[in-house]
Amino acid sequence: MYPDPSSRSAALYERARRVLPDGVSRGTVRVDPYPVYVASGQGAWVTDVDGNRYLDANNNYTAIVLGHADPVVTEAVTRQLGRGSAFSLATEAEVRLAELLCERAGFDRIRFCNSGTEAVMTAVKAARAFTGRTRIAKVEGGYHGAYDHVEVSLDAAGGTWGDPTAPTGVPYAAGTPASVLAETVVLPYNDAEATASLLRTHGHDLAAVVLDTLPSRVGMPEPDRAFLDTVFGVAREVGALVILDEVITFRLGPGGNAARLGLQPDLTTLGKIIGGGFPVGAVAGRAEVMDVFSPLDGARPRLPAGGTFSANSITMVAGLACMEQLDTAAFDRLATMGERVRGGVRAIFAETGFPGQVTGDGSLFRLHPHDRPVRNYRDARHDPAEAAFMARLHRQLLNRGVYLTTYGMGCLSLAMTDVDLGHLLDAVADGLRAELSSATA
Repeated sequence: MYPDPSSRSAALYERARRVLPDGVSRGTVRVDPYPVYVASGQGAWVTDVDGNRYLDANNNYTAIVLGHADPVVTEAVTRQLGRGSAFSLATEAEVRLAELLCERAGFDRIRFCNSGTEAVMTAVKAARAFTGRTRIAKVEGGYHGAYDHVEVSLDAAGGTWGDPTAPTGVPYAAGTPASVLAETVVLPYNDAEATASLLRTHGHDLAAVVLDTLPSRVGMPEPDRAFLDTVFGVAREVGALVILDEVITFRLGPGGNAARLGLQPDLTTLGKIIGGGFPVGAVAGRAEVMDVFSPLDGARPRLPAGGTFSANSITMVAGLACMEQLDTAAFDRLATMGERVRGGVRAIFAETGFPGQVTGDGSLFRLHPHDRPVRNYRDARHDPAEAAFMARLHRQLLNRGVYLTTYGMGCLSLAMTDVDLGHLLDAVADGLRAELSSATA
């Protein structure tokens, strides 16, 4: 049972704290009182260093879509390892993955990097290079990686976030320069009228709007069509680009969520599943905008961009082996699985009388410990009691062999079977009943 002070995970955490700040290299794996240390993963399941098995409903924060140690990806990577992992030259694998992604999603051009964070950062720089402007706009609560400007108002609290129709820019990390706040316009998600006003007010120096159409930290609410049309329409009216962040939502269909929603962004950022389980990022978009990376007429590019491990051979062959398996039938199956999970959780909430809800789309879902309508970040943000409840529910699920994020977001992989989905729903039902019983004892 977690936590167990005598476990190997607990001992590893004590070792780690002597050499790593807070014992981890990424805060997202931190669980109180210690993180679970994984030993292996196979298909839909992971095994920790103590021999406990968990159905992985986190999948490295949506990056794993086929399951762990997929045999096709493993074979492609093993073969490439014998040929070399990274070179200071270009490779055919980069071209083949680029061709596949451009054909599926309708991109004119694409350029690879090493993470979703790097992709968003590079896309913002590309928009600035193309427009000659500096300011960007982003949604309150929207997560776009660890870059100062897109971290603004990522975790704003009630006493700091200001007017709901004109949110105050709130720094995420200590030491964020005031200039970053001044260069970032914060938009209220799903508020078309307020968004139009803010974009027009700042449009003269706005380079781009960065948008996720199913933002996890905002609660995964369905985007209003009027809001989407406003973002795209007013951005073009004022001469700003639209950067669609599909680092997560590209798992919703062959052409990502843009294709499903009929959207045509100027730039798109990608990551996670397109690397087949290896570090990856990409910026894609219109040829005219992507030309900022090109030395046209022999001149220096408007945006010089390198990267020692960008488009490395291992990631490219793994990404190709993964994406080739994700045909329309695979995405349809993921969507069907997601509907079963979301519908099952709703039934559990109704049966237990718990005032919760579940949002999401495709293979993505998020549990909410409240029943207030979720349209934006302020609706979804947990108060202290809700956050504490989710931490306890997370532990209940962990002790029933299910691993998902501490704040209730989960995703599915193609390695999951009907039995696995039943296990997930049983764990939610049993864990919720146990928590409710404990609260009334």
